[in-house]
Amino acid sequence: MKIFTKRVSSFYLFLFIATSTILFSCSKTDPDVIVQGQSKLKVVNAVQTETKQDVFIDNERLTTSALAFGEASDYVKIPSGNRNLSYVGTNNTNTNGNLSFTPSITYSTFLVADRNGNREIISYEDNLSNADMSTAKIRIINLTPNFTTGINISIQSGSPFVNALLFKEASNYFNLEAGADLKCNVVGSGSIKIVSASQLIPGKIYSIWFSGLTAATLTAHVIADN
Repeated sequence: MKIFTKRVSSFYLFLFIATSTILFSCSKTDPDVIVQGQSKLKVVNAVQTETKQDVFIDNERLTTSALAFGEASDYVKIPSGNRNLSYVGTNNTNTNGNLSFTPSITYSTFLVADRNGNREIISYEDNLSNADMSTAKIRIINLTPNFTTGINISIQSGSPFVNALLFKEASNYFNLEAGADLKCNVVGSGSIKIVSASQLIPGKIYSIWFSGLTAATLTAHVIADN
C-alpha cells in the first residue's frame, strides 16, 4: 500500500513539474511575435539647416519625393509593431530610430535637431476625432531648441493657454472658436507672431509646430491633419 502511495505521489509530482514548465514557457514574451493591424504615419522634416530627406521604413521607401525643411508627407498606412524609421538626406546623412506603432493609431513623426546639430526622430500620437464642427481643433508642438524659456500661445485678446512649451513638448488639443487669431511668442520676448484665423478652418484638425533661430524669426508651421 505504501508503494502504491509513493508511485501516485511521484506521478503527480512529475505531472505538476511538466505542466508548470509548459505554462512558464508559454507565458514568456516572444520577441518575434508579429503585431497584427495597421497604423497611419505622417513624416515631417523639421530640421532648418538640413538637406531634403527621403524617409524609409524597414528599408522600404515611404515618401514619394524628398522632403524639404517644413514639408510633410500625407498619411501612409504602415504595419503596426516595432519599426525602423530612417531619414536619409540627399547628402547621404542618415538618421535612424526604432519606433513602436499601435494598431489603429495615427502618428506624426518629425526629424529634429538639438542646438548642437544632433538629429533624432520623435513621434506624437494624433487625435483625429472632432465632435465640434464649429471650431478648429489644434495642438502646439515646439520643435526649436533655441529658446530655453519656451513658447507661449494665446488667443489674440486673452491670456496664454499654452505656457512655456519647451523643445520637443506637445500641448494637449484645444478647440478654437471661429475667427480667433493665435498670438505666439518666445517667453520673455516682445516679438509677437500671429497665426491668422483664416488659416484655421472650423471642423479641421491642425498640428502647429514651431521653428526659429531667434525670437524674431519664430515661425509657425500649420499642418492640416484631416
